[in-house]
Amino acid sequence: MREYKNPLCIRHAHLSCPLPLTLESYWACEADCHHCPGRKLNEIWGKEQRVTDPDKVHRKLTNALKNQKPKSPLAIALAMQKTIWLGRKADPYQPLETKTKTTRRLIKILNELQWSYVVCSRYTELMKRDYDLYRDGVSTLLIEITPGGESDWEVFERQRTTPVEDRLLHASKWNKKGLSVGIRGEPFIPGYHTTKQFRRMLRRLKSHGLRSYNTYNLHLNEYNAARFVKIGLDLERIWEHNQDKLWAPIQKELCQIADEEGIILGCPDFVNVPCDWEAGTNTCCGVSVPNAFKFNTHWWRRRVQRGIDHKQILQATWEGIGTLADLETGKRIINGTSTSHFTMKDAGL
Repeated sequence: MREYKNPLCIRHAHLSCPLPLTLESYWACEADCHHCPGRKLNEIWGKEQRVTDPDKVHRKLTNALKNQKPKSPLAIALAMQKTIWLGRKADPYQPLETKTKTTRRLIKILNELQWSYVVCSRYTELMKRDYDLYRDGVSTLLIEITPGGESDWEVFERQRTTPVEDRLLHASKWNKKGLSVGIRGEPFIPGYHTTKQFRRMLRRLKSHGLRSYNTYNLHLNEYNAARFVKIGLDLERIWEHNQDKLWAPIQKELCQIADEEGIILGCPDFVNVPCDWEAGTNTCCGVSVPNAFKFNTHWWRRRVQRGIDHKQILQATWEGIGTLADLETGKRIINGTSTSHFTMKDAGL
C-alpha cells in the first residue's frame, strides 16, 4: 500500500466549521457507503488504499508545537494545538485497522502530546479495542448513526459496519464511563428520511442515556447521485427536497423536535434553522471540544444573536488562522454584505 503523504490538513469549509483540522489514517474507505460524497475523491485521485505513517505525523506535530513563527493556516492551527478531527474523509476504524493499527498508533501520539481530538466511526466493534486509550478531556467519540437506523444500515452501508443497536450500546457504555460521546446523524436525506424517523431515533438515543445528536442535509454530487439511481431511490424527489425552499421547513422542524425531546442538536446549516435557535455546544456536531476554531459562522451566529457589535465579533473570533482574504470574507458574512456566501442576514439575524 502507498503512503498517505499529506494526512494533516484544514478542510476548505473552515469558515463554517469549528472542526476543520483533520488527520486521516487512510485514504480510501472500506465502508464505501452509498450516500457518502467523499468517495468522489477516490474516483478523481485514485481508488488504491494509502496508509498514514504515524512516525511522520509525530514528527510533524512535535515540530509544529516548537514553531515560533508559523505562517500557513495549517502551521498556525497546529502551533495553537487546535482540536483535530481524526478520520473525516475515511473511517479510522475500517477493517484494515485490525491489520495496520494505524489509528491506534495515532491516538497514542495525540494522547502523549495531550492533543484533543474527535474520532468518528461506524465501526464501534473495533473501537472497543482502543477503549484503554480514550481519555476524558482529550478524546471525543462521535458514533455515526443516520436517522433511518437499521434501514440505512442495509440500504446505504450494506451491513458492512457495526449493527446500529450495537453502536448505541457501545456509545452508552462509554458515555456512562464519563467519556465525551455524541451521535453523528449526518446526513438527513430530505425526500427520503422523514421527521418521524428523526424523532424515533432521538427517543432511541434517550433510551440509551445519550443526549447529543447532529443533523445536516445531503451533500449531493454526481457520484452519490448515480449510486442512488442504481439502488432505485427517487433522485428527483431527493434533489428537490435538498434545495433550501423545501429543506428549510424540514430543518426547522428537526430543531423543534430536538428541543421537545431534550436532545442537544448540532446543526452545521446555520441558515435554515429558526433565527432564535441557539446551539448548545461550541461545535456544530452537537459536542463541545477543548479547542475549537472560532472564526466561523457557528461562533459568529451566537454572538450576533446576543447583540454583540460586529467589529467586536470579528476581534473576538479571529485567531490568525487563514488569510487576509478569509478575514475580509468573514467580515462580509457577519455584516451580511457578501454575495458569494450565506450571511447572518440570510439567516434572518
